[in-house]
Parts: sequence; structure tokens; C-alpha cells
Amino acid sequence: MSNESRARSAALPEGAMLMGGKYRIVGKLGQGGFGITYLAEHVGLKKRVAIKEFFFQQFCARDTATSHVTVPLDDNRELVDKFRRKFVKEAQLIAGKLSHPSIVRVLDVFDENGTSYYVMDYIEGRSLSEIVAERGRMGETEAIAIIDSVGRALDFIHSQNINHLDIKPGNIMVERNSGNVVLIDFGVAKQYDATTGEATTTTPVAHSRGYAPPEQYKAGGVGSFSPESDIYALGATLYKMVTGNTPPDAMDVVAQGGIPPLPGSISAHVRRAITAAMQTAKNARPHTVAEFLDMLHGKSAGGDETEVDEKKQDDKVEAILIDDGKGGNGDNGDSGGIASDSSASGHISQPQPQPAPQSHRRKWLPWAVAAGVAAVVFAAIMLLRPKPEPIPPDIIAAVTNGVDTVSQQEQPQQPVQQPSQPQVQQQPQQLVEQQPEPERPQSNLPEIEMVWVSGGTFTMGATSEQGSDAYDWEKPAHSVTLSGYYIGKYEVTQKLWKAVMGNNPSYFKGDNLPVEQVSWNDVQEFIRKLNQLTGKSYRLPTEAEWEYAARGGSNSRGYKYSGSDNVGSVAWYYENSGSTTHPVGSKSPNELGIYDMSGNVWEWCQDWYGDYSSSSQRNPKGPASGSNRVGRSGGWCNGAGSCRVSYRLNLSPVNRYDFLGFRLVL
Repeated sequence: MSNESRARSAALPEGAMLMGGKYRIVGKLGQGGFGITYLAEHVGLKKRVAIKEFFFQQFCARDTATSHVTVPLDDNRELVDKFRRKFVKEAQLIAGKLSHPSIVRVLDVFDENGTSYYVMDYIEGRSLSEIVAERGRMGETEAIAIIDSVGRALDFIHSQNINHLDIKPGNIMVERNSGNVVLIDFGVAKQYDATTGEATTTTPVAHSRGYAPPEQYKAGGVGSFSPESDIYALGATLYKMVTGNTPPDAMDVVAQGGIPPLPGSISAHVRRAITAAMQTAKNARPHTVAEFLDMLHGKSAGGDETEVDEKKQDDKVEAILIDDGKGGNGDNGDSGGIASDSSASGHISQPQPQPAPQSHRRKWLPWAVAAGVAAVVFAAIMLLRPKPEPIPPDIIAAVTNGVDTVSQQEQPQQPVQQPSQPQVQQQPQQLVEQQPEPERPQSNLPEIEMVWVSGGTFTMGATSEQGSDAYDWEKPAHSVTLSGYYIGKYEVTQKLWKAVMGNNPSYFKGDNLPVEQVSWNDVQEFIRKLNQLTGKSYRLPTEAEWEYAARGGSNSRGYKYSGSDNVGSVAWYYENSGSTTHPVGSKSPNELGIYDMSGNVWEWCQDWYGDYSSSSQRNPKGPASGSNRVGRSGGWCNGAGSCRVSYRLNLSPVNRYDFLGFRLVL
């Protein structure tokens, strides 16, 4: 590459095409130390998207004639490749685990031009930093509403054992039309250990001045992080919103023993929440987002309202407006970049209270003493209590009309009755039906092994064995009665897909691996062709059929996962998959002899995604309409919580992911 054609910061030109012409670059939105973000158009859907390109500015260069990205110095290649793999893994993590209305969606992840890209929804709106820069400080009601939305998204992220590590106004978007708040940019996100609650990393973590906690500065950004790290940044973001000023840098907070006093015009509970969140020591901060939000809303540990009338209490206290004059690259909180080499001292002092006027000290002294005693007791309880185990979940959706048809495999054993698991009942007499003769597909196609599921009644949704892992979208648990049907013994393999469709869209290649990177719409076309070839009536399972089979049908023993309470024995998931799919049927089957209904790949269902009803249902087929379809089973990239038999996810029917496949029903 010549010096003339090589550029260290050159972005792709307007009109450049990516992914075989699927996306067209419209313009550059921004550039940081590790990547360039573009505004682009999905050519087929005529829809605007955002595309992030991995471009390690310190070591990468682009050939402006070919758009190819290279590493000029060979001795930096290993480092750049390490960060690029991390970039891809994080994108796949977002796509696979973080489906939430307040989290930006990742639509595609691919390699091109010697580097990697991921495609996100483009948020039509403005960042919170732009809003505050234009309007100045926000009213508390508006600020709290926004923090509530971000907090709910952050709480969900933490439930997946992930730290965002870059919460700041520049990464919070407010949609123009709906006012929906969306959290973006997971470029430095880290997975943390579900047992210890911390992410220990040897990869440097970038920090944004004023928003990153002290631990993010230590040892060049290499260290341990936990939910409390994000809570610091959430409190700093609220600081910016209610004061209009960038928070002091964490190193200044450490040096000064705490943040400066907040203006007296700010409500006591808001001041208390910010001060608690921005403590320099992690164990002194709220341990969960829920604790922080309770504090922000003036609730005590017991849930009682403790808000104080500020106008009465602080009418003689002078308001102090803070202007630290630092803020990195400005007050908008948008600076990122590589972490500095500065490190905090081993001992971190706690903030010292500002002396109150003498009259206030006399007036409030008894209350201050009582509050101090309560604070010590509360801190002792918080430090000694067992730390709650983070819940590892996810969400997707898919399923519409179901047709009752049947084919293949032997009759299951007689139901096993377990008095301690009452949710699965003996099949009602009126549903007893003769098992249809199994049918085989056309001889030139691979055999499609099916398992007969006798009809019966079961409790669908968040039943007792799901415990505290269950989410609101799995509730209410409700009674469902189903007719009998056949379901695939295995997830549909790449061998069968190729025999029917003549292509293989899967990212992980192998005849006996489950097919993936197929949208719900793609699956419908596959089924149409398969039925033409076989003369059968294959289809996707309804969500109820899927869950009943996953639970073991009338043979159910009430397991949390499909076939066991030990997820590792039945599922390929995040902890044991090695970040790849595995041959179907290589884990233990469930009570009906069905494989991989927990883990390996998510599975499309037929229904539209919708809320559950508490009423009893017979052969339900889901909502009559919707925008997303149901997905079930969890996948190789997900935590154990996503592999539970009641867990559900909602996804657009046009989405394709390397963790998403399907199985058939007849």
C-alpha cells in the first residue's frame, strides 16, 4: 500500500456498498479509538441503519482505493486481531442476549474489507448530551423518567451478567417521535462471572472522563468490574442532567474524598442517590440498579417514601452550582478513547460531609445522629447479606398458525406421575386419540426423525420450578390443553436444509450441525418446498406445542430445563459451547427422547409474540397478529437462564442470526 493511498483515519466514502450490496453507506456519524460509525441504508428494505466498523485508529490504516483495512506494523497485528475478535463477540452478545425496548438492536454481524462490521437500528432522535447542551439542566421529573428507562435497560443487561461500562449522556438516545429512550454503544461491554459478580479482564477498557468510575482507570483500564461500576456512571449521568454540568473526573473525586456538594435546589432524594452512586469505593455504592432507583424515588430499604420537602428544609441553604472545568473533550460526555495509564491509590477515602450552618446543625442534630446509626446498621446488613445471584436471560419471538398433522417415531412410555410436580396432568379422556401411522419423507431426502407427543393438559409459563429466574413475559402461568402431534427429535440440520433448498446459510458449517442464520420467513419457504417434495404437512410448532414437548409432555418430571435440572447435561450454552454450535443430539435427551430443546440454537415457533392470558386454552396458536415471532430454547451464546423451558424471546421474522434455527412439527 502506498503512502499516498493509505489513510490512518479515512472513513468509507458515501455510496460504498457492503455485504454484497445489502447496505449502502450514506455518511459518517462519528469515530472513536476503536471504530467508525456510519449512517447507511438497507437497500432492500429502504430503511436507515447504523453500521459500526472495527478500525483501531492507533494501528490501522485504509487503502482509500480499495477500502481495505490493514495493520501497517506487523508487530501490532496480534493486538489488533485480539480487539477485532472482541468487537465481533460483543456484537454477537448484544444480538443474542440483549433484546429489550431500551437497548439498540444489532441486526447483522459480518466481515469485509479486512475488518469486521455490525449493523444496528438507526435511532431517529438526539442523544441526551445534545439535549442537555441545548437546553441546560433538566427538570427533575423529566430526568428521573429518563433514568428510570435507562435503569430498567441496565438492570436487564446486568441480569445477563454483562457490564456496559460506558453509560453516559452521549450513549443515551431519545427517539424523536415516540420519546423512547434507547441505550447504545456496547463497544467496551464485558461479561462478568455470575458467582463473583465481577468481570476480571486483561483487555484494556476505555473510559469517558466524568462518567467512568475510579476502578476503570486502574492499571490502564485492566481490572475487575461489576454492576456497581455501571451504577457509578448512571449516577454521574443523572448529575449531568440535573446540574447541566459535566461531573468531576473520578480521579478528582478520589483526591477530594467525594463529589462536591450538590445544589440545594435539587431534591434531597436525588442528591442522596447521586452521592451514593458516585462513591469512590464500589462496595459503598448501591449494589443493584433497583436499589439505586428506589433511592432516587425517595424509598427506604423497606419501600416507604422518605422524600423531604426541600423548599422547607433548605430554604436557608445557598445553592452551589458546580463547574469543574475539566470534562475531557467537553461537557457532552462523548469522549471515549483508550484508558490512560494513571492508577488510583490503594486507599480510597470516603467523601467528607460539608459543614451545615450552625442553626441547621442544632435543628437537625438528633435526626442526623439517628440517621448515622441507621446508616451504619444498613451498611452492615448490606455487607453481610449473601449477594443475589445474577439472573442470566434473553428475549426473542416467533409463531402464527398451527395445523394439527402427524408423522413418525415410536409411542412414548406411559406418563410418570410426580406428586411434587402437579403442573403436568394426565391426558383427559376426551383427548385420547389413535396415534397416526408414521410417514417417511421422500427417499432422496435425509430421514426426518419425529417423536410422538400424546395430547394432554399442562401448566404453561412461569411454573414453580422456574423459581426467581422467571420474568414477567413468562407470566401468568396458565392451563393449556393440546391434541397429540409429532415433533422433530432433532433440530433441523444443515444436511436436510441443503437437500431441500440447495444452499447452506449457516455460519458454523457441518452436515450434522443445526442450520442457523435462517429467518422465520426463510423457514416458511423451506417448509413449503419440503411439503412439495414429501406430500406431507410439516410446519413450525406453536409456542404451546414447543413448551409441552420441551417439558416432556405427559412424561414430564417437572425439570427446569428440557430433560434435567442440570443444564450442562442437556444443553450447549455459553459456559460449555466454546462459542459454537454442536452436532444435534450430542447431549442427553428429555423425557420423550427429544434432543436440544435447551441450548445449541434458538428455535423459531409459529406464533406471533404476545402477552400471556391467565385463562385456560385449548390448542392455542398465539395472537392473531403482531410484529415479532416467538423463539424458544436458548442457544450456544446464552446463559443458563435462557435455556429454561418457559423462557421466551421475541424477534423480527426477517432477522437471521448464527444462534437461531428451528425444528419441525407434523
